[in-house]
Amino acid sequence: MASRFLRTFVATILAVVFETAVIAGCTLAAPNTAAPTFGMTGLAFAIVAFLAGRGPTSVMVAVGALELAFILPGEGFAVSDPDHAIGLIAVIATGVMMAWYVGCRDALSARLAADVEASRQIAEWRSVAHSELGHRLSNDLSIMVSMAAIKARDATSPEARDALVDISGRLVVLGRVYQRLEVRDRDTQDSVAARQFLLDLCDDLQLSTLSVGSISLRAEIDETLRLPIRTLSLLGLIANELLTNVRKHAFPDGDGGEVVLSLHRHEFRPNCAELTVTDNGVGFTRGAGADRRGRSLLVMLASQIDGTIAYARLSGSTVATLQFTVATSHDPVAADLSPRG
Repeated sequence: MASRFLRTFVATILAVVFETAVIAGCTLAAPNTAAPTFGMTGLAFAIVAFLAGRGPTSVMVAVGALELAFILPGEGFAVSDPDHAIGLIAVIATGVMMAWYVGCRDALSARLAADVEASRQIAEWRSVAHSELGHRLSNDLSIMVSMAAIKARDATSPEARDALVDISGRLVVLGRVYQRLEVRDRDTQDSVAARQFLLDLCDDLQLSTLSVGSISLRAEIDETLRLPIRTLSLLGLIANELLTNVRKHAFPDGDGGEVVLSLHRHEFRPNCAELTVTDNGVGFTRGAGADRRGRSLLVMLASQIDGTIAYARLSGSTVATLQFTVATSHDPVAADLSPRG
């Protein structure tokens, strides 16, 4: 505060000295006419206003008005010539307008700076809160995985043991999904590039879900797709469920095979995207209880992103297709998903 006052005081002194020098110089250079003095004084007011601000300019205008009134012909500070009086009033009005303008400009700049600082603090708070929430979620998921594993060891029923192991595996995948999204969410609050997220998730699933046998997983994902965080997290869960079903039903004996996961824009519906999982295994056993439960879970997950699941058997391959809606056309995400000419 003291340094700011000192800077203003020094600027005011320098402004007054500058203005006095301008008036004195113009008066000595053109003693028979006041027009150059008025013009140069107004220019000096403008220069100081933009360089020093409202305070020094206001003091400069007051001192300059007194100096001009004193040096102009007349009794004391009374100006006898009407033309000189009009010129003096015009110069004073110019200085006052300059001081008012820079005052408004400085006030607006101060408000903008305050808004920017408030936005920065809010962003920092959100980042800290998001990180804390992610940390707590990760801890809670770890606890739930441990509890499910303990209960699975203690279970006497094979069905209960299998169900608990299945739940534990899904919780592990859920934790991986949120960990990957948390890293990418630091750079954007609106949407996330789908390609690298799903490629990383496929690498995890290749090492875990598809590690039994020689099942190879290939991913074909549109590089331009960007999706909301919530949509992408649900896509991760759906992809895990589809690939889990492939391992269980398409390759039940652990035989080798190939699986292709694809994500791209819908060919005919610009407000939709399409996720497909294709395998060359034996296909699903229709009517099996586990099959029905798995499909029910997929239908539930798909409904949360306005999506539908369909299955087909084509040329010896099973194709599971998820079609889901994306943002409307005025949204940047939708613009990214629109067909290109």
